[in-house]
Amino acid sequence: MFAVHALCALVSLGAAPAPAAADDATRAKEIFKAAQKLYKEARYADAIARFEEAYVLKPSPVIIYNIGKCHEQLGDVPKAMRSYRDYLRLAPDAKDKDTVGDAIANLERRLKEKGLQQLLVFADPPAAIVEVDGKLLGNSPASIELTAGNHKLTVKAEGYETTERSFVMQTARAIEMTINLRKLESTPPLDAPKKEDPKPVALTPTNPTTTTGTPGVTKTAEPEKKRGRVWTWVAGGLAVASAGAGVGLGVAAQGTAAKVPMAPIGQAPAQAQQAQGLAMGANVAYGVAGAAAVTAVILFFVEGR
Repeated sequence: MFAVHALCALVSLGAAPAPAAADDATRAKEIFKAAQKLYKEARYADAIARFEEAYVLKPSPVIIYNIGKCHEQLGDVPKAMRSYRDYLRLAPDAKDKDTVGDAIANLERRLKEKGLQQLLVFADPPAAIVEVDGKLLGNSPASIELTAGNHKLTVKAEGYETTERSFVMQTARAIEMTINLRKLESTPPLDAPKKEDPKPVALTPTNPTTTTGTPGVTKTAEPEKKRGRVWTWVAGGLAVASAGAGVGLGVAAQGTAAKVPMAPIGQAPAQAQQAQGLAMGANVAYGVAGAAAVTAVILFFVEGR
């Protein structure tokens, strides 16, 4: 009972959190040293338990690395890989990252020999549930060892859109995925007032011209639309386009003909024939342009009536 009253007093004073944090750090350091001693004595399972206890009091990437060393000594390749990769994720600028990377590569090779490879999934939010091929792995981060082939990842969380991703696992290297879930859009409450559709507005014509027809009915006489010179412009455009084509073909014919004397042996007749064909095409285009121009002039006066 005295302990309960003392605890209540400390909470009410508001000065307890700082000493408590200091005590946790001191206690974590003591437990960490004890775990190191157990590791040197080759009591790796006991060392893992003590390292995890220290991590709860004061999280640190170094503790994760030491846990990985213990798993590696115990021959638990998946857990050792998971710890090493967590360590590099928490401490990307670690001085020993190359050494740890080499250790991970060695563990990957050991998994490959068994026909397996590791998938490590990080999700945001961390409380997201991770499933692979319908098997529940738990919350993020989650890992699993898979055989080579097609697999399906599902990540879901309440209030977020579920993400599904198909992937191909290869045993050469491990795979690490980061999934950021998208929040669901908020829906309006059921009792929210609905927006009414705007009422149609009747448009009144300005200064209508009316004619008398059936009694009681007023008709609006539409002014006669003036026809434009549509076909005149069509013929004129055809004339311009054909003339342009004729110019282009003529230039191409001249250029090809100029290359005939310098053509490689055996290719001169073919180039000469090509130049002749281009020249003929130019003449046809010029003829079409002339006919279209004459037609455009005639239509200009006909459509203008």
